[in-house]
Amino acid sequence: MKKLFLAAALFVGGVLFNNAFADESTDIPMEIVQEGGIGNPLPKSPQNSIVITQNDYELTIPPFGENITLQLLNDSGVICYSVFVPMGTTLVILPTTLSGNYEIRLVACTYYYYGYIEL
Repeated sequence: MKKLFLAAALFVGGVLFNNAFADESTDIPMEIVQEGGIGNPLPKSPQNSIVITQNDYELTIPPFGENITLQLLNDSGVICYSVFVPMGTTLVILPTTLSGNYEIRLVACTYYYYGYIEL
């Protein structure tokens, strides 16, 4: 009887432990790449880096003052997924059909942020 109780307690504890970390989010640091040459000064300079938060297939991004495009690129540099993100949007939900490691880009008109994500 004690063995059955111990096995049940371990099972329930394992399930609770697993569920406690299921909703854990991951911070993804993003670095900026400025496009354009020296002869093309940018009127407003964005931040040098930002952090987005990943919770499974849900991404929380800082609000941008312009429309951007979110892109996922595979290890060959090919765009596997792209979505338009309207100005001020802070939540993007990725398709659950995606899996693997990707470079993620938040592309604006004259610059983009990039980082790395695992789905």
